[in-house]
Amino acid sequence: MVSGKNHINLRQVEIFRATMKFGTVTAAAAALGSSQPTITRELSRLEEHIGFPLFERRLQRVVPTARALKLFEEVQASFIGLDRINGFIDRLRDASEEVLTVASLPAFAQTILPDAIARLSKIHPDLTLQISTVDPRNQSSISGFNFDIGLIEDFYTQRDAEARVLWVFKLVAVLPPEHPLIARDYLEPQDFEGQNFISLGSQDPYRLSVERIFDMTGTQRRLFLSSQSANSVCEMVLRGLGVSIVNPLTALSYEKQGLVLKPFIPAQDFVLSALRPLNRPVVASSEALLSHLTAICEETHRKLQNKFSQYA
Repeated sequence: MVSGKNHINLRQVEIFRATMKFGTVTAAAAALGSSQPTITRELSRLEEHIGFPLFERRLQRVVPTARALKLFEEVQASFIGLDRINGFIDRLRDASEEVLTVASLPAFAQTILPDAIARLSKIHPDLTLQISTVDPRNQSSISGFNFDIGLIEDFYTQRDAEARVLWVFKLVAVLPPEHPLIARDYLEPQDFEGQNFISLGSQDPYRLSVERIFDMTGTQRRLFLSSQSANSVCEMVLRGLGVSIVNPLTALSYEKQGLVLKPFIPAQDFVLSALRPLNRPVVASSEALLSHLTAICEETHRKLQNKFSQYA
């Protein structure tokens, strides 16, 4: 068990950090609103307190020891968290309207969410937004949800949040340029027989639904690559490493780079749902953002229908 007798206090940490950051005791004293003799005295007390030297004194400068450099790394990591908190407090204070926090899976944060935010910002130019590319469902059971809107794939049935289905898309097959299957209007399970197939992560619910289809039809694919990210899957398909079946939002974002999309039959649903935690007050602009997201989903759905007559 570690003894607390040699622990240091916050003031000592601040003095050490300032000295490391500015390189001289005089500059550290100025930054802390103190005097050079006071900082010099406190540094000596700190070294005596912890039992090893932190600095070598050379002329007007102090040179950190190897232990001081290691300690500074730890101190900086702690202060990054504090700086983030202070920065967020400043943004809350300065925001003339409100702060909207969104947690989103990458599939949405990298596709429809930026467009929705752009539309929202035109109506609410003073709105401050905080975007986190995480799975909103993976929140601490102690602290609860820490977002105003969460964007997830699939349905959500827990009672700790209001869940709204924004749209139900269909998964699409993706092919590299000049692949032989491009000639098909749509693809069925048997078309993938013997193909190099790039799968999503083993726990992805949409991978599991696709696997069931191939198992039912007895289709044998060459499974040699998998990735947790639909973006990564599309990148690998573009490079000719194989074919895949992914959500249409991510697939469409790669179309200009040459990725080829085809309807997959039997159609497999891809659900976009929005969560609003019950333990947080409703932010006024959240409803507007959801409306923009729904409108963009509808536009994307029409684009897919116009592109493919077989797209449901």
